[in-house]
Amino acid sequence: MEFTILLEEFNKELSALRSEKLTVLERANRGIGLCQKTLATMRSEIHGTGPMDSPTEIRFFRDIKSIPLGQLVYYNEVRQCELRLPQLGMKPKLRYIRAERERINNFHNENLEFYRYLREGRNDRDTQFFTRRSWVQFPMVSCNYRYDGLFETSHDLLYAKFMGFERYGNYLLELENNVRSMNRIKTNGAIKDFGQFTFTQSPTAAMELIYAMREAKVINHGDFEIRAFVTFFCEAFNIEIKDPYGLFKQISQRKTKRSKFLQHLMDALLSALDNKDGFIP
Repeated sequence: MEFTILLEEFNKELSALRSEKLTVLERANRGIGLCQKTLATMRSEIHGTGPMDSPTEIRFFRDIKSIPLGQLVYYNEVRQCELRLPQLGMKPKLRYIRAERERINNFHNENLEFYRYLREGRNDRDTQFFTRRSWVQFPMVSCNYRYDGLFETSHDLLYAKFMGFERYGNYLLELENNVRSMNRIKTNGAIKDFGQFTFTQSPTAAMELIYAMREAKVINHGDFEIRAFVTFFCEAFNIEIKDPYGLFKQISQRKTKRSKFLQHLMDALLSALDNKDGFIP
């Protein structure tokens, strides 16, 4: 298989994925699957290919494999962040984001020599870094992203991690801005007087309502991330929702009355309208 064609197909699918209306976590999971599929195809082709000359091997491990591998690093980091980010409170969220940024900075400092090599656009050591024959002399610590000795060099993963971490750093910046923006809304009065109101139904009922509002496009025309709105909802109505995506999965797997809370709301409203003589607006 021609790797440039495979890479074009990968980029096309990746672009389509980015344009789909998905949650951050859903997009990350789909992205991981796409990257793993592409890398598995590349791995199979490399195993069936005879020896490569150095320029061809360098081009593959530096310019081709690094694309899906770097995206795999990025989507895996985003997924972990989405799962580990504290659900409530601005300060815990910002502490987590700062810790993640510090982890990225430490990674750069620990690999400063190679980082400078990349930033300076050098290629004089590419044979050492991006061919498999140099693996014995320059081994790297094993990692979850690694496949096998025929499909790796001493620095191809390290290169991909620089690429993935760069995108992840941008994601963290956007995430921090969103968290601070939500806090400014609260400080400016949109939430500060809502402490007296409490959502007295279950977290599952709350998720029914939240997803219904997004799908009906009644808030921001449906253009919002579930996690961000869950945070807003919890702070506004004094409720704790620990696993919004898990609760939605439970709702979707119901055998009967999948939207029973929404049905309850409709029944309650109709009952009030039928008894309008005693209805106090």
